[in-house]
Order: sequence, then structure tokens, then C-alpha cells
Amino acid sequence: PLARRVLLSALLVLATPAVTLLLGIFLQRELVEAPVAAAEGWQLFLAAVAEGLLQHHLYGSLLFPFLALCAYPCWLLLWNVLFWK
Repeated sequence: PLARRVLLSALLVLATPAVTLLLGIFLQRELVEAPVAAAEGWQLFLAAVAEGLLQHHLYGSLLFPFLALCAYPCWLLLWNVLFWK
């Protein structure tokens, strides 16, 4: 059914790693009682991504390459498998 497919598509988009990080930033700011506007939340999201890149280059952290080269492509493959016609 089309309605179910649209609902599942919306849930999959909301569960992507990038959206999860962005929502986590908004939730963390809400929990410390310092709500953030959308533009400031976007800046915090970009700062978190930049911090991941910096830690990879300075300290050899493998989290960012793992997410970029393994987790996110696997997520995209899952998306294609679920909605292949």
C-alpha cells in the first residue's frame, strides 16, 4: 500500500545517521535548557562533523572513516533494497 510505503520512507529518512546526529544535537540543547534555533543547530551539526574530521587527522580516530566508508553506504544500500521495484 502507498500510505504504508510513504510512512516507512519517512521513518527511514528520519533514522539516517546525519538526521540522528542533528536531532541529537537539538535534544541535547533542549535537555540543558538552552533551546537552539534551526540555523544555530545547523552550525552545531557542521561543527560536530568538522570535529570528527579534525580528530581523524590529528589523533588517527577511525570513527569518521568508518561512518563515511562503511555505515553510510550500507545505509544507502539498505534503502535501495527496501524500496526496489
